[in-house]
Amino acid sequence: MVSHPHAAFSASLLFVLALAACASPPQTRTTFLNSVDLVNMTDRMARSFTQDDRIGTRNEEDEPWVISIYRVVNHTNQIIPERERWMYIGRMRALLAQTDVAQRRNLIWIIPPERWPIVADELGTSHEPYGLRMNPTHQLTAEFHTLTHTSAAGRSDAYVCSFQLIDLRSGTIAWEDAWEVKRAVSGRTFD
Repeated sequence: MVSHPHAAFSASLLFVLALAACASPPQTRTTFLNSVDLVNMTDRMARSFTQDDRIGTRNEEDEPWVISIYRVVNHTNQIIPERERWMYIGRMRALLAQTDVAQRRNLIWIIPPERWPIVADELGTSHEPYGLRMNPTHQLTAEFHTLTHTSAAGRSDAYVCSFQLIDLRSGTIAWEDAWEVKRAVSGRTFD
């Protein structure tokens, strides 16, 4: 039996394609933040918030703290879309709202004015109902900073995200903490 050169080539090509299909997909190597960081950061910051001495001594009889949240401010070289910047601070607030901390410590979380158009759109109204907004006494915010080093050998990013609860009447910081992570990849990177 005489084999045809095209048949042998086709069989080899099919074998190579079959092996490629079975191989694991290429892994993207990056130093950018990811969803694991979001969960780790907000879990730790929510724990820190509830364990703070000043917040921990508050009770239901104290004057309420009306807390407005502000999106994370991005001072890194990584593009963090607006919706994701709200997600970092929003997840922390949601974690705190799932406990009885707000009630026991007399904390009231309000929708920040810049988020109202999104809520109004979801509710199908064109304006905020009269008297709905409480004046905030505090604002919770956070800022991302990074130190980046790149070379022919690779890239490293050291991230710091600092959270602050600011007393708007006195201008003082009622609570603050920071979360840090460092990432490094060697060789070619995709950042």
